[in-house]
Amino acid sequence: MAKTILQNRLASLDAKYKRKPVNKRLRVFYGWCRVNKIRKKEAISVVFENDCQREERTMSFINKMLDVVYVREQTDNEKIGVENAVRMFTEYSVFLNEKKFQGSLELALKYNSEADKNNVSQEERDLIREKLREFYLSSHPCYKEPVIQLEIDFQ
Repeated sequence: MAKTILQNRLASLDAKYKRKPVNKRLRVFYGWCRVNKIRKKEAISVVFENDCQREERTMSFINKMLDVVYVREQTDNEKIGVENAVRMFTEYSVFLNEKKFQGSLELALKYNSEADKNNVSQEERDLIREKLREFYLSSHPCYKEPVIQLEIDFQ
């Protein structure tokens, strides 16, 4: 008798607190953050939607934050934990002037692509990388890739 009550209670707690993917249509926005008096460094910006709101409001906020170059839907793994989110958007940035990138656009794009490897197919990651590269090079026509020694070749 005591076992069944305990088992029922555990089952109800499991059902209550089990993390399930959200069925909402949530998006991921890729782009370059807008440099202004608050944001002073250029960065690749990836913004995840945590909840749905009016489309006009979403797009006006996103367009204030970044220049969008690609939009995709979130995968089920990315939606886990969204129901507990406090904010409407979650942003991740890859700053070009970080020490590990040393101003290299290619290294920053590679890092951003590797961060998505568990949720996005290789073809889509290549497309995102190419669109980010095209937008950056169109807005920075004098950009040259810095010379960085990536590895030591002992021969």
